[in-house]
Amino acid sequence: MNPVEVLRAVPFFAGLNQNQLETVHRVSEIQQFAKDTILFREGDRGDALYVVLSGRVKVVKLADDGREFILASFGPGELFGEMALFDPDEKRTATVVTFEPSSLLVISGKLFMAMLMENPAISLSLLRTVTQRLKESSARFANLIFLDTYSRVGNYLVKMAQDGGRRLADGSLVITRPPQQEIADFVGSSRETVSRALKELEHQGLIRMIGKKVILSRLKP
Repeated sequence: MNPVEVLRAVPFFAGLNQNQLETVHRVSEIQQFAKDTILFREGDRGDALYVVLSGRVKVVKLADDGREFILASFGPGELFGEMALFDPDEKRTATVVTFEPSSLLVISGKLFMAMLMENPAISLSLLRTVTQRLKESSARFANLIFLDTYSRVGNYLVKMAQDGGRRLADGSLVITRPPQQEIADFVGSSRETVSRALKELEHQGLIRMIGKKVILSRLKP
């Protein structure tokens, strides 16, 4: 596919015209990354914006004892790394790692900021994305404070279904079951507790686990 057409398929750039898309293309490149590649670490200087074309990445914080806490995950069409671009002295506030082999659009931070100055439509699109990101972060922290582990596990499965679930004829959604440790890292719990939560959700008829798949029947986004 033509690189400009690749950009056009990304929701963040959907409202841009041909000339604006070509401008983005000139300041970016598509790169391939293997699974478990560290894209940048907490404390690194922010010098690029990333858009996921295929695959998935996770944003993590590392505890002093080495445990990993997943703050967010991003799939095709989503962007990350934008917050550190607005202040030249700002450093990355978390580490980002690929969940699986991923194709990413990497945009030079310096060139991207210059492009924003010349293209208000792109600036507005980025503002909408940042605003939505802040809303999602607030909702997630509220979940961690007010919801029990079973509810947080259910919410995580719903997010997975929203990001990349496949709808079946009966209206239910099917996703590839994430590793239990991944879910535990994301919801701030232990692997054992997540295992019990999944079994309880299945017992209540909210999900069905078949092999490496999870079917969300009543637990729908």
